[in-house]
Amino acid sequence: MADNQHLALLARGVEDWNNWREANPELRGIDLTMASLSGAKLRKIDLSMANLRGADLHEANLSKAKLKGADLSSTNLHAADLKGADLSDAFLSMANLIGANLYDADLRSADLRGAKLNQADLKYANLTLARFSLANLNQANLSQAKLVAADFSRANLSEANFSGADLGRANMGKVDLSKANLSITILAGADLIGANLTGANLSEANLNRVNLIGANLIGANLHGVDLMGADLMGADLSMTDLTQADLSRTNLMGVVLTKAKINGTRFPEGYSQGLC
Repeated sequence: MADNQHLALLARGVEDWNNWREANPELRGIDLTMASLSGAKLRKIDLSMANLRGADLHEANLSKAKLKGADLSSTNLHAADLKGADLSDAFLSMANLIGANLYDADLRSADLRGAKLNQADLKYANLTLARFSLANLNQANLSQAKLVAADFSRANLSEANFSGADLGRANMGKVDLSKANLSITILAGADLIGANLTGANLSEANLNRVNLIGANLIGANLHGVDLMGADLMGADLSMTDLTQADLSRTNLMGVVLTKAKINGTRFPEGYSQGLC
């Protein structure tokens, strides 16, 4: 349970709380576990390194808050405003962030394993090295986000918007990206082994050196993509739009291209298998 003294100080307002934190820079052990802070106005508050495990912050205003290294695991942040907040190195595993506003937030190296981020707004957020394994990001907005080397293994990314995002070297093995928008994204060096990309939009994406072994790309849009050095061994590209795509230096061993659109598509010299 939360420390009563810490709760009492918090009740005095953000200014008093931040002044206390500033006067005690080496303070550790801030305990706000299970605290009831639904709808609280905590804009620009300093809660760095605080323990907020299991707290109720539903619809709270935490915009531009300092939450670096804070423990927010299993916390209820449904529809919370975290715009511009510093959540770098924060623990958000199993947190409820459904519909949360994380626009331009700093989530570098944050732990979001198993978190619920359905319909969350993560546009322009920095998620470099963040961990999302088993998280649910269905219909989340991650357009223009920085996701370099992030771990999405086995996450649900169906219908998510990644337009213009940087996913270079991201781990997306066995993820569900069905009907996701990945147009104009950077996926160079990303791992998409066994990923479900049915109906996904990858038009104009950078897929250099991407690993798509065994991926399901049925009905996906790969119009104009560059797959230089990519590995598509055993991938299913049935009914995929490959118009103007460059596959000239791609591993296409065992690829299925049934009813794929190949107008202007560049294939490896002498390649003809799988075209029906």
